Amino acid sequence: MSSQTFRTIALIGSMAFITSAAFAANDARLPNGKSMYGAPVDARVATKEVNVATAAAVNVACGEVVAFRNADKTFAWKFDVVGHRAVDLQSIAPAGFVNKPLRIHVATNDMERN
Repeated sequence: MSSQTFRTIALIGSMAFITSAAFAANDARLPNGKSMYGAPVDARVATKEVNVATAAAVNVACGEVVAFRNADKTFAWKFDVVGHRAVDLQSIAPAGFVNKPLRIHVATNDMERN
């Protein structure tokens, strides 16, 4: 193997390692900086409301907009989850909104099944 080929392979390997380490350090973000779980939206467009104080788990469809209520605080989220993985509410809620884990299970929607 030539030294140029070795350097190229080493450079590509280093770049892949650095990229994966950076992604793992903040695995809730896509390379474009957006959340891999969706985005906050106006609560007025929500199709479902969840009382955080009484919910043990939440089931949503990908693309669904949910308003979360905790006492007098409310925020809404549109779930566009990469890989339809479960999301902990604490990872998407505004700081101080919730102090307990609440698992949100995201399923495919009817449009994705075609």
